[in-house]
Amino acid sequence: MTDPVRKEGPMRILVLALTRMGDLYETYPMVAALRETYPDSQIALVAYREFCPVLGPLSLLTSVYPVDGPALLALSRSSGSPVDAYRTIRHWREEIDAFDADLLINLTPNRIGAVLGYLIRAREKRGLQMTPDGYRAHYGPFVPYLGMLVKNRLYNNLNLVDLFLKIAGIKPPAALPLSILPESRSNIRKKSEQEGIRPGDIRIAFATGASQELKRWPVERFLETILVLLESDSGTHAILLGSGEEDRKRNGKIFAGIFTLRPDLSVRVHDWTGQTGPDDLFALLEQSDLLVSNDTGTMHAAALVGLPVVCLSFANLFYPETGPWGPGNVILYSRTPCAPCAPDSRCLHPVCREDLDPRTVAAVARKRLEFPRTLEEADRETLRLFLETLLPLGKTGIALSKREVSGEIRYRPLGDDRNSPEEFYRNVYEKLWKEDLEGGQEKPLEGLCPEEKDLTEVLRFSERLLLLAREGQDVVHRISLCLDSGRHPVPESLLSSIDALDRQVEEISWSCPPLGPLCLFFQLEKESIDVWDPRELFRLVKRTEKTYDDLRRRVERFSRIVREGRRALTSQSGRAHEAWMSRFSGLEMRERIGQ
Repeated sequence: MTDPVRKEGPMRILVLALTRMGDLYETYPMVAALRETYPDSQIALVAYREFCPVLGPLSLLTSVYPVDGPALLALSRSSGSPVDAYRTIRHWREEIDAFDADLLINLTPNRIGAVLGYLIRAREKRGLQMTPDGYRAHYGPFVPYLGMLVKNRLYNNLNLVDLFLKIAGIKPPAALPLSILPESRSNIRKKSEQEGIRPGDIRIAFATGASQELKRWPVERFLETILVLLESDSGTHAILLGSGEEDRKRNGKIFAGIFTLRPDLSVRVHDWTGQTGPDDLFALLEQSDLLVSNDTGTMHAAALVGLPVVCLSFANLFYPETGPWGPGNVILYSRTPCAPCAPDSRCLHPVCREDLDPRTVAAVARKRLEFPRTLEEADRETLRLFLETLLPLGKTGIALSKREVSGEIRYRPLGDDRNSPEEFYRNVYEKLWKEDLEGGQEKPLEGLCPEEKDLTEVLRFSERLLLLAREGQDVVHRISLCLDSGRHPVPESLLSSIDALDRQVEEISWSCPPLGPLCLFFQLEKESIDVWDPRELFRLVKRTEKTYDDLRRRVERFSRIVREGRRALTSQSGRAHEAWMSRFSGLEMRERIGQ
C-alpha cells in the first residue's frame, strides 16, 4: 500500500462506518492496524449517534463525529428538493471537512454511504463512493467484494474484519489496545463479590439478545443450556447480559424458569441486564471465562478483549463472514438446507433456530473451558477432534476458527460439511481472490470436490462465461476502432451487443450459482467506472475493455483451480483405494494362514 497524498504533519484518517454496534467493533482491528502503520496518525470515526456511547473503550480513535441516523434516513426517502436535503447536512459535513482528512476509508455499504463518501473531502479515498452522475464507484480492489458477497455468501470465506483490513490496504494488527477504566474493573469485581462469585469460580456470560427476533435463540434453549452447565460444575456461574426492555423480559424468563425448575441452582444465575454500560461490559468480558452468545455486538466486544466465544448462528447470519474475529472460537450453526437466508429476509417459520441442540451447546462450552484463551496448535487439534464427536447428535453444524499464516481468521466447518460442495467452492474462491486481488499464492485446496456430474456442469457454464468475456472484449475493441477512425456515432448494433452480453452474464449467475461471484464482481466493476466526462470517451472504452479482460482472466483462473481440485481428488481416491485393497489383501492372507 502506498501512503496517501498528505500535507505536512501527522496523518489524518477518517473512517466512515454508518453501521450497528457490532459492525463498529469489527472496524477496530483496522483502526489498530492503521495506528501501527501510521504511528503519528489521528484517526476519526463517523458513526450513528445512537452507537457513539459504546465506543469509549476503543482508545485508538482520536475523535468521533456523530450522525443522526433517523434524520439521514428520512432525507434519503424524502421527495423534497435535493438542495434542501444538502442544506440539512451541510453543518455537520463542514465540521467533518474541517478535520482535513488525508485519507477517507468508507465502510458503509449502501447508497447513503456512497453519497457521503462523495461529499466528504479527503486527499485520497478508499471504499465505496459515488460518481458525480450518481453511479457507485469502488476505490480499491476489495471494495466490489463487499457488494458481491451479499448475494453470494455461500461462496465467501472472508471474515468482515479481514475484508475491512483489505479495503484499507493494510495487514492485520499485532495487538488490539483498549482503554478499560480501572473503576469499571473495580465495579465488576465488587458486584461479583456481592453476588457470591468467588475469584476461582468459572464465569460464563450469556448474550441472549440480538438486533432482530430472527437472530435470537429461543429462551427455552438458553435455559436448558444453562441448567446443564450449572449441574455439571458447582463452581460455575451464569451471567445474563443485555440492555433494554426486550432483553430484560427475556432474561427475566430465563431466571424465573431456572428458579422454578432448580431453585438450588438459581443462586448461581446472575441477571445483570441493563447493569453494565459499555465500559463495564468490556471489564466484565475481560474477567469472564467464556461467552455464549447470539451473533450480536457483545460477541464482537468479547473478540476484542480475547474472550473465547461459543456463537450461535442461524437465520440470515453466515458464520465465515460474521463470526467473532479471533482464533479458538466455536460456532454452532444450523444445517437446514435454506440457511443462511438472505440478509434482508423476514422468515415466518425460522425452524433453523431449533436445529441447535442445547446439550451440544453445553458440551462445547464445557470443553472450550478446559483450554486457555489462546489455543496452541496442539490444543486446537484436541478440541477439533472432540467437537467432531458431537456432530452425529442432530442438525447442528460446528465450525472452529483458526488464525492463518497471513494473520487472517478463517472458520472451517467440521465433519461432513468440511467436504461439502459449498466448502469446496469457498476454498476455490479463497485461492482465486488471493491470487487475483493480492497477487499471492494460496496453499493447496482443502476438502473434496463435488460429484463429477455437478463439477462438469459448472465447468460447462464457465466455458460459456469465458466465451462471453472474450466476445465482450472483441465488441469493445471494435468500438475503439470506430472511435480511432473518426467514425461517429458508434453503430447502434455494437452498443446493443454489449447490453445483450451483459444480460447473458447475469443469466449465468442465476443458472449456475457457483459462478455468481465472478458475474456480480464483473457487473460491479463495470458499473463503477468513474469516467463521466464526454471528452474522456477513449478512457471510458479502455476501462470497459479491461472489465471484460478481468472477467476472462478470472474465469480462466476459476476453471484451472477447479480442475486442479478434481485431479487432486482423483489422486486421493486412487491412493485410498490402493490402501484399502492392500489392507484387504493383508486380512485375506492372515485368514488363510490361520486356516
